[in-house]
Amino acid sequence: MKMNKKPLGYFTALGVMTLLMACTDNAPNDKLTYETILPYAKNDEMKGLVVDDFKKENGWQDTSAVNTYNVRYNYNLKLTKPLPEVVLGRANELMDTVRQSHKDPGFMGISALQTDLNISTGAYNWIAPQKETFPARRDAFLLKCKPCTNFLSKGSKDETELRWNTFIVAWAELEELGFSDAAITGNKVPRQAWSGFMKTENGWRPIVPQ
Repeated sequence: MKMNKKPLGYFTALGVMTLLMACTDNAPNDKLTYETILPYAKNDEMKGLVVDDFKKENGWQDTSAVNTYNVRYNYNLKLTKPLPEVVLGRANELMDTVRQSHKDPGFMGISALQTDLNISTGAYNWIAPQKETFPARRDAFLLKCKPCTNFLSKGSKDETELRWNTFIVAWAELEELGFSDAAITGNKVPRQAWSGFMKTENGWRPIVPQ
C-alpha cells in the first residue's frame, strides 16, 4: 500500500504556524485593540479638533490577573482650524446643553440649576487665579476672531453672561488638552488612550467599565 508522504517543509511550516497562533493567543490582536480603543480617543474630538497618528504604543499582561491584558495607544489631537474658532464651536455645544437642560429642567428645576451652576463655577475657577492678567489675555485671544465677539455680544445681560461662561469653560477645556493661546492650525498635542482585555472561552474581549 502506497502512503502519501508530506515533505519535511510542510511539517516545519505547520509547526511554525501553530507556534505563531499560540503566541498571538497570549494577547488580543491588533484589530480588536484598535477598534476598541480608537473610540476612546475620538471622545476628545470636537469641531476643528481631530485624532491623528493613532498608533499602538505598548501592551502588557496584568500581573494581578493572569487572563487580563492591557493595551495603550498614542495619538495626537490636531487643530484643523484656528484655536479661538474651536473654542467657539465647543461653546456653542455647551450652550445647546444648557438650552436642553432648560427645556427639561427636572424636578423643581434642579437639573437646569445644576447645569448653570457647573458652567458658572467652571468659568470662575479658571479666571480667578489669573487675576488682573486675564483681561489682556482675553483681548489678545479674541482679536482675530470676529465670530467669537459676535457670539459673546448677543442677547440680554443674563444670556451674554451665560455665553461668556460657556466660552470660558470651552477655552479652559482646550487649555487642559494642551493647547496654548499661541496654537495655530495644524498644531498637535500628544495624548494616550488604553483599555483592558480579558481572555475568555470565546477569545479576547474588552473589559468595559460598568
